[in-house]
Amino acid sequence: MAWTKAPLQIAVLSLALSLDIVAIASFARPVHATHTLEYTGDRASNQQLPGNWQTAELISQTEDRGNNQPPNASWNAFDPPNRGVPGRREGGGTRGPECPTSTTALIPKSTMGRTISAKPTFFYYVPAALDKTVEFELADEADKTIYKTSFRMIAKAPGIVSVTLPADSAASLEVGKNYHWYFTIKCNPNDTEADIVVSGWINRVEITPALETQLDGVASDGDRLSIYAKESLWYEYLTTLANLRRSQPTDSALTVKWTELLSSVELEKIAQQPLVQIQLIPTN
Repeated sequence: MAWTKAPLQIAVLSLALSLDIVAIASFARPVHATHTLEYTGDRASNQQLPGNWQTAELISQTEDRGNNQPPNASWNAFDPPNRGVPGRREGGGTRGPECPTSTTALIPKSTMGRTISAKPTFFYYVPAALDKTVEFELADEADKTIYKTSFRMIAKAPGIVSVTLPADSAASLEVGKNYHWYFTIKCNPNDTEADIVVSGWINRVEITPALETQLDGVASDGDRLSIYAKESLWYEYLTTLANLRRSQPTDSALTVKWTELLSSVELEKIAQQPLVQIQLIPTN
């Protein structure tokens, strides 16, 4: 039986979702899926993390890792909030030929990642061709839904896809707050037990004057990677590296960086998977 969220009702709010899809050698242009949904109620806010639920060991911040390794990165060092359900970066089960057996979120092992963006991008690996309804949901630390949308996803091949909160949407992450997101493939619209779900936590941190000065003082995204790594900004590092691969598809050094990044969070098994183009169709 696939892992699912508690089937509780959710608070009313309508927002929009923009989906940026990346291709193996040349990433696709952004695709937007926008529609309105209504929800009422509250998910169980008294769920607690197990007492022995721990994050992975810190990556050393003193070891010299060379130009192809994220410098001073401690991607796995963040503890998810004590309130709410723990994240799950892999989900799946036996679904038959019409649905993938699993999906994987490209996030640290702790399932918590930091960002300075109000509209971050989320990456997922889908290991099979797909033509299914997919849901994306964003909840606050008490697990109350503040954003939810669904769309039809058509992928002609397995690979890595991305989801981005749009610039013109009210769904903005606030500084200093933790958010729980859910990515669900609806294998059977009449049976929620068949859903394939992954989830994780994201924390938006403030851009300090010193950090802003550093970012403004560099001329290239390649230089920004080092800054993002030192600040352990997972979502900026991952998204920037993906964009660099888009603009420089033959650069083998970028491929090495990508592989080492995913290996640093124990996702080496999908490090060689392609970044694929998909079609997204709003369901409402």
